[in-house]
Amino acid sequence: MSITTKTGDDGYTDIIRGKRLPKNHPILECLGTIDELNAFLGDAKAALGDNPAAEIIEKIQKNLFTLMGVIAGMPVPAGGMGEEYLVNLIEKLESELPPFASFVVPGANPASAKLHVARTVCRRVERRMIGLGFDTETEAAIVPYINRLSDLLFLLAQKEAFSKL
Repeated sequence: MSITTKTGDDGYTDIIRGKRLPKNHPILECLGTIDELNAFLGDAKAALGDNPAAEIIEKIQKNLFTLMGVIAGMPVPAGGMGEEYLVNLIEKLESELPPFASFVVPGANPASAKLHVARTVCRRVERRMIGLGFDTETEAAIVPYINRLSDLLFLLAQKEAFSKL
């Protein structure tokens, strides 16, 4: 099967269950931003090398595909989106890092900077999600997940910054 289908040449694209949307639809903007986040996470993962944080990023990247499915209309998985996993990591990192006394200027090293870029794209995903008209259950699963994810990315960036000082 070719990557070129020509089915999007009319300015519309297919999402789950054969639904066609214009390419500028807010749902597609959100999905595209999640795809962008996944690419930036891949860039950060490559910069981390054999750092254990790379395994965390890999797991998050795979979960973003589930999130994209939910945004496109699939049900929230029975076990939720994985917010508890993120919270556990956040708590662990917070216990390992010194307290924050001021604003953080990104760029301590390449991997930390890439994680900060991913964090800002994650925040944009959250802004794109709001107002898409999800039912209460879906919104209660996806918005906190993406919010915790941006928190985790901040802490991973800080841990990477402190580990290279």
